[in-house]
Amino acid sequence: MTDTTNSTTETRTDAASASTRRRFVAGVGAAGLATTLPFAGSAAADETIVDETLDTASDALQETLVVFEENDQVDRLAELDLALGYHSFAVLPVGYTELTGEQLLAVADWDEVRYVSANRDLEYFNDDSRETTGADRVQDGEDLETAYTGENVHTAVIDTGVDGAHPDLEGNLEANWQWVGDPLEQDVLWEDLGPVNTDDNGHGTHCCGTVGGDGTESDGEYKGIAPDTALTSYSANLSLTLVTIVAAYDHMIERKQSGETDIQVVSNSYGLAEDEDYDPNDPGNVATWHAFEADILPVFAAGNDGPETNTLNFYTRGPHVLGVAATEADQTVTDFSSRGRSPDFDGVTNYDRETAFENHQAFYSGDDPDGPLGVYRNGVAAKGGSVMSTLNPTHALQATETDEEIFYGRLSGTSMACPGVAGCATLVVDAYYETHGEYPDAIDVLKTLEATAVEDVHDDYTAESVGAGFADVYAAVERAEADDLADFGEATIAPGGE
Repeated sequence: MTDTTNSTTETRTDAASASTRRRFVAGVGAAGLATTLPFAGSAAADETIVDETLDTASDALQETLVVFEENDQVDRLAELDLALGYHSFAVLPVGYTELTGEQLLAVADWDEVRYVSANRDLEYFNDDSRETTGADRVQDGEDLETAYTGENVHTAVIDTGVDGAHPDLEGNLEANWQWVGDPLEQDVLWEDLGPVNTDDNGHGTHCCGTVGGDGTESDGEYKGIAPDTALTSYSANLSLTLVTIVAAYDHMIERKQSGETDIQVVSNSYGLAEDEDYDPNDPGNVATWHAFEADILPVFAAGNDGPETNTLNFYTRGPHVLGVAATEADQTVTDFSSRGRSPDFDGVTNYDRETAFENHQAFYSGDDPDGPLGVYRNGVAAKGGSVMSTLNPTHALQATETDEEIFYGRLSGTSMACPGVAGCATLVVDAYYETHGEYPDAIDVLKTLEATAVEDVHDDYTAESVGAGFADVYAAVERAEADDLADFGEATIAPGGE
């Protein structure tokens, strides 16, 4: 459905106040869980707060994690006659110990206890990200002309930076650009620091690994979607501002035009949550449009402001940008994943990418199109819940706390889904180049990923929540091999309405 744009766009003059609303959309990562787990209140033992896999009738000791309201309440475990003592985590409101069935019931009856969990065996799911999107089959070359791993493609990640010496990333990292400048004071804004850690908290390293980590430290188990792609990282730092993003895009496009690099895809796990109409004059949108015209496909995280509608990242709304929603491993949409505008939104709304794209082209050609310029839905969805990817052991977001997985960690958010789809785009570009000897247009890659997405994985999929559906890169690569990239109109958009 399409409604015409009928509102004027507010002129932004206060860059400082605007920048305070810009933030990374890492979501419910390990660090975020430390002190902000929401609970309605305390519960008694008879309210089933004990993990059903624990045996409350047994005298045997059972490995247990006890979740409290606050971290300083963990020490109440000292009241028990514990055979082996307990461990209190430094930040998380969790205690680890071994309890008998009687002790399990006693702890569950404490007012400040939220949940009593077994120490379950867990499985990391970045390898599931490959499976659910079909990337594992593409990497294996299953029923394809050959295997594709991104080796002919260059992918950029604009984020907090990267651990350039990470074993999974150092072989693929072509450039590690650090923001070093003040645009009002000096000409040099970016410096390539090479194989050093430019990442303050691990967010960017995690995203880089999802795109193109080669899995060295895990014998390939946790490799990224396109494990042989060349990687360029732009470290925009934790204090992200629009000027830094614009400068990164400017630098990237300039280097491509001069022949110094040939980036085809750029992953962006940041944005701005606001309900304004799409504005093609916004500096960020201008930057992504010019990158798109240089055949660099911008892939953006949807944002973590769901499940309400009209919460979509401002920078995903351009018709030339592929916005990415987040799902769990079973492909259900996460609550935190931002939604687009509903069909009955009181204002401008549009799901038709073709119309918006044509109007956008007309706008940049100097015309005044009478119609929508933005796309107020997600593009596709991919796994963004509990994604396993690369981290430095010292990163703030590192929370696996195991000797076996010190170079990896699990994070959740549309930030984690975004680089997964950027990796999918990389594989499509790689397959097309390998088969036909030239790079496809960015818009054709976007259209093909939407056209091959599965819109009916779950009955509750909507245009607002998943757009064209869950990404299926295997189907997209098949079309790339066959020189059958999609046209506008081929994508089946999920029904509108939450």
